[in-house]
Amino acid sequence: MPVFKPLAFGIAASLVSFAASAADLPSRKSAPLAPAVGPACYEKEGVPTDVFGFTTGSDINDKGALSGSAVYGGAYGTRFGKLHSHTGTVQLSYGLMDCVEVGPYIFGNRTDAKVLGFSSDVSAYGGGVEMKYKLLGRDVHGVGLTLVVDPSVARNDLSGSGNGNFNVYNTGLRMFLDKTLVPGKLYGAINVSHDMSWTGDGSYFRSSTFTVGAALSYQVVDGFYLGAEARHQRRYADLGFGNEAGYATFVGPNFYWQATKALGITAAYNIQVAGKAKGVTGNLDLVNFNQHNLKVKAAYSF
Repeated sequence: MPVFKPLAFGIAASLVSFAASAADLPSRKSAPLAPAVGPACYEKEGVPTDVFGFTTGSDINDKGALSGSAVYGGAYGTRFGKLHSHTGTVQLSYGLMDCVEVGPYIFGNRTDAKVLGFSSDVSAYGGGVEMKYKLLGRDVHGVGLTLVVDPSVARNDLSGSGNGNFNVYNTGLRMFLDKTLVPGKLYGAINVSHDMSWTGDGSYFRSSTFTVGAALSYQVVDGFYLGAEARHQRRYADLGFGNEAGYATFVGPNFYWQATKALGITAAYNIQVAGKAKGVTGNLDLVNFNQHNLKVKAAYSF
């Protein structure tokens, strides 16, 4: 039905973007054997990438180090009805060379929506590869800066909607920046990303999402961090910034627990506190974005 195709396209683009961002892995830092002068990305004090919740730190795997993760992502709430979306992502990440990490991942999603009295169920599966280059390290430059290119593809099945199947091709361009504010205690991070999506088969609907996020994380006791973050997102009906469909601002808490030397567990919750969808009344954008987002992740360094 007509109302479902743009809704389904928005859901599909969002889940690809979420799967990509949720797939980030913690870095594994080897024993400090590196000399005082080493690669620009070298860090004496490794900061787990997941201490910032949905925002991501700049650290990457050392050369030759391997890590893996499993992530659950939940999204709930829409403007004209009900929506529950559940995404699972599994990723392996490898330090290919100094300052370079590659992380292939796969994901699956199930979204149940009832909008304007009509029901639509969307199932999706896909994968991608996250490629990171750490340009600056905190030890050498005072801040850590990592650049990311993240292409992915998802196959979507609109069960019972009459719209058939379609693909979503997504390319994410990201920048992760972080800084040690109080050594051993307080850390800050800023993320900037732009996700470009092609949705459909043959004739493609183009959209994009621009995101700016900032977070603080405090180490309460050794290995246990509490944090808070804010994210602002803008959705466009093209690949650039010329046709805005809506915007939303999210805030929320997070925690990170380094359960063992190799195992880290994190959870983060964001709620939309402000937003606006083009042509729709209301103080939130619940057409292009969800009202609630949840992330739970377990990561292991081999």
